[in-house]
Amino acid sequence: MPGDKAGVPARLEELRRRLDEIDGAIVDLIAERQAVVTEIGDIKLRLGLPLRHYEREREVIERGMRRAERQGISRSLARDILESLIHHSLGNQEQHQLVQSEHGAGRRALVIGGLGRMGGWMARFLDTVGYRVDVSDPAGGPTPFQCIDDWAAAVDDYDLIAVAVTLRPSNAILRRLAELRPRALVFDIGSLKSPMREGLLALKNAGCRVCSVHPMFGPDEIGLSGRHILFVDVGDRDAVDEARALFAHTAAECVELSLEEHDEVMAWVLGLSHLVNIAFALALAESGEAVPLLKSISSSTFNAQLRVAAQVVGENPHLYYEIQQGNALTDAVVDRFRAALERLAGAVRAEDEASFTEAMQLARRRIGANGETA
Repeated sequence: MPGDKAGVPARLEELRRRLDEIDGAIVDLIAERQAVVTEIGDIKLRLGLPLRHYEREREVIERGMRRAERQGISRSLARDILESLIHHSLGNQEQHQLVQSEHGAGRRALVIGGLGRMGGWMARFLDTVGYRVDVSDPAGGPTPFQCIDDWAAAVDDYDLIAVAVTLRPSNAILRRLAELRPRALVFDIGSLKSPMREGLLALKNAGCRVCSVHPMFGPDEIGLSGRHILFVDVGDRDAVDEARALFAHTAAECVELSLEEHDEVMAWVLGLSHLVNIAFALALAESGEAVPLLKSISSSTFNAQLRVAAQVVGENPHLYYEIQQGNALTDAVVDRFRAALERLAGAVRAEDEASFTEAMQLARRRIGANGETA
């Protein structure tokens, strides 16, 4: 064809070049937006203003959706893009403010279990806010931080000690710390608290500054916007306030719970969600069906569930077993789930459409279409 370039029509080649220019301009505008965001973060820091301004975020998204609609663009596409930009902007502001805060300047922190995934996250976070961080972990491995072989002999050197080991040995480490009575603020970051109750209370009874912390996210998170961090008061209000102050310059949602409330909530938030997704993945694995084939012909619902299930079964199975086994409320939650599943399956067996739809409508009323509880 005349005017072709390697078989490509000239007009198509011209449009592709124009698309490249537009894509480049979009990236340049994002970079300009991020620069403005950084300056806004500096002003917020000087004025002591919070990182998140929910009303402002809503205005930005709604205005963008209206503009998209006028341009003949999908409102949901505009919302997804703006929400992603806002999330990353908050992450940039957060990282900048953390560095500027110098919260831990002149102070030292020890992360016991600092070579694990969440221990590594905690070490990096403390380093970002200005602490001089050491780690202690018999597992060994590469780390930018100094490794301490005998943490028990060095506890008096630190202002903060975070216990980031798996659930089973945590209680023994907390009990040993209670015997040593360090001057540091001490907290664990375990997913359950009842297995560590004895150690936490021993620290409190020994007069130590102690509380319990639970970051509700994985080790790959950078910005904490929209993420939750739980704080458990074990009898020292000042320790809780001190631990919360570590995250004052983040956009994380801080929630306080009692020891009892924490594990009750985790039975649902972690226990049930993990179990459902592992069971879903296991049923597929044992079905004899080829997962790639199912993915190629599946629905958006199946693919979304498969992504979550794949992420769950990709995690540490020993930790996930501990989360199930270590929570005294697991049996009650499993019984509730089993009853709900049997209710739905029984309605199908009995060809009882009314019961099935009633159950589904009940779930919709309580949870809502977007996962928000009514």
